[in-house]
Amino acid sequence: MSSSDSKNSRKDFVWKYVIEVSGEQYLRCKFCDQRCTGGVNRLKHHLAGTHHGMKPCNKVSEDARLECKEALANFKDQKTKRNELLQEIGMGPTSMHESALSKTIGTLGSGSGSVSGSGEPIPRGPMDKFTTSQPRQSTLNSKWKQEERKEVCRKIGRFIYSKGLPFNTVNDPYWFPMIDVVANFGPGFKPPSMHELRTWILKEEVNDLSIIMEDHKKAWKQYGCSIMSDGWTDGKSRCLINFLVNSPAGTWFMKSIDASDTIKNGENMFKYLDEVVEEIGEENVVQVITDNASNYMNAGMRLMEKRVDYGGLLVLLIALI
Repeated sequence: MSSSDSKNSRKDFVWKYVIEVSGEQYLRCKFCDQRCTGGVNRLKHHLAGTHHGMKPCNKVSEDARLECKEALANFKDQKTKRNELLQEIGMGPTSMHESALSKTIGTLGSGSGSVSGSGEPIPRGPMDKFTTSQPRQSTLNSKWKQEERKEVCRKIGRFIYSKGLPFNTVNDPYWFPMIDVVANFGPGFKPPSMHELRTWILKEEVNDLSIIMEDHKKAWKQYGCSIMSDGWTDGKSRCLINFLVNSPAGTWFMKSIDASDTIKNGENMFKYLDEVVEEIGEENVVQVITDNASNYMNAGMRLMEKRVDYGGLLVLLIALI
C-alpha cells in the first residue's frame, strides 16, 4: 500500500521541477535550488509566484510558472465545487442536525398518518436532494451555521482571555492562514503538542527564516543596503531602539535594544550603530538613517569619520515624528 501511494504521489507534474537529493526530507526547486518543506502544493505556489507559504522563485521559466498557476487555480475551483456539493447533499457539518430534525418530524408525523407508519424518516440518497424541493433547507443550514460559528468563536475567545493575549492578536498576518488550514483539515485534527512546538516545528520555521535571510544577505552584497534606526517608548516607559536593514529584497528586522539608560549618550549611540554596520559588513552599507537629535548627530559624525578611508559612509539625520 505504501509503495502504491508513493507512486501515485510522484504522478504530479511538479516533480519534473524538483531536484532529488538522497537523504533529504524536503523538496528542492530545480530552478533556484531553494528548499521547500511543505510538499508539492507549496512548491507549486513557489513556482507560480503567489507569495503563499514561501518566497516566489525568481528563476522559474514562464512555461513552468503558468503551468503551476493554472494547476493551483483548477485545484481551488475543484475544491470550491466539492464543498458546494457536500453542502447541497447534506454531508457537511449540518448533517447531524438535519438527521436529528428528520427523526423528530418522522415521530410526530406517525401519529397523524401523514407519513409512513414506521415513524422513521424516509431513507434518502444523495440524488434526492436534487429532485426534492426543500425551500426551508437553506434557512435551517444558515441558522445552524450561525450557532456553530458562535460556539467556535467562544472557544477561541476563551483561549485568548485565559492566556492574556492582546485582542489585536487576530490582526497578525499568520492568524487567518492558521484558521484556514485547520478548517480545511476538517474533523479529527490533532493540534501540535508542546514537544512538537519546541522540536521539529521550531526547527522548520528557523530553517525557513534562515533561507529568507540568506536571500536578503545576497541582496545586501549585490545592491547595497540602508540601515535604519527607530527609537520609541513602550508602555513601560522604556526607550527602545529598533535596527532595520532595507534593500531591494525588502526590510529585515535586525534587533531591538533597551537604551533607557544610554539613549542620551552619543558615545553609546555610536557603539550601537557601529556594531550593526560591522555585523552587516561596511562594504554593503550605503547609508545610515537615524533621528536628528544631538546624540544621533554625534554618533553619525563618528561613523563617517571612522570610515572615511574606506570610501565614506553617508549618515542621514531625519527629524522622526
